[in-house]
Amino acid sequence: MKTVVIIGGGTATFTLLKGLRQFPTNNIVIVSTADDGGSTGILRKELGVMPMGDIRQCLIGLSYTVPALQKLFTYRFESSSLKGHSVGNILLAALEKVTGSPEGAIAEAARLLNVRGEVLFVSKQPTTLSAKLSDGTLIKSEHELDEPVTKKRAPIAKLMLSKADANPRTIDAIARADAIILGPGDLYTSTFPNLLVPGVAEAIKTSRARKVLITNIMTKLGQTDGFTASDFVREANMYLGADKGVSVIDTVIVNTKKPSSEALVLYKKEKSSFVELDSDALKKIGVDVISDAVISNQIHKKQNGDILKRSIVRHDPLKTAEIIWKLIK
Repeated sequence: MKTVVIIGGGTATFTLLKGLRQFPTNNIVIVSTADDGGSTGILRKELGVMPMGDIRQCLIGLSYTVPALQKLFTYRFESSSLKGHSVGNILLAALEKVTGSPEGAIAEAARLLNVRGEVLFVSKQPTTLSAKLSDGTLIKSEHELDEPVTKKRAPIAKLMLSKADANPRTIDAIARADAIILGPGDLYTSTFPNLLVPGVAEAIKTSRARKVLITNIMTKLGQTDGFTASDFVREANMYLGADKGVSVIDTVIVNTKKPSSEALVLYKKEKSSFVELDSDALKKIGVDVISDAVISNQIHKKQNGDILKRSIVRHDPLKTAEIIWKLIK
């Protein structure tokens, strides 16, 4: 059985897992410990627990339990002092207290949900993400970086992460991988924070696995404004510590089909644009390019009670997973 390691978390990874589970792969997700927004951020601050939001989504993505239990873990309260909180986040926070460790909480939740695969924190400690912008502005939290207060902000010049020790299980998973997948998802708040933990980028760089980057369908305000496909690859290579003229990323998967006009209107209001395929620039980088219509036709609606912004267009889970499977089978 082939082992696929996904670096990310969140809604995009959950979507990819729905497709990968259709193939005979051992799926391992590596999740950042820097999340400090929404329900996750509140529980982290008030209870001193690890940020469990992305862990919860990935566990559900790998779950083979009854629908009612999956719905329980995804349910969000719409009113009262619990408004915005996910039941799954609360349960995982409680399990961390009961078991005495984040690993124990994840293991018990995985057992309850009949999970096949693994979900791992990238580091052993909660971390704080910050960023320096090109105009010198300092952003001091993951949530502030993820959801800009203003509609215009200088580009991100440098990401920084508080001190952390790599989870040994994470390094081991990377070493065993047949494929390492970066993205889709928010580059600077979901994917790259994992690469800032000492030892992780180097482990990926030296791994014999095929390294695959899935570019996003649309740009993200305050993170990837104006990005083309080659910009995604360039930035990924930089955070992976690529040597000059050599790409750590072996293959990039780029969607070629634009969302519906209805979706594009909504994204325009958010200052987001379609990520274009710039083939010539990608060839100069030296990566294999797989370009295809891998967008889902569905427009996703925000869950009631959710206080964070979410993507309304996403990758087609099966089409994307099928490409990955063909690369490693």
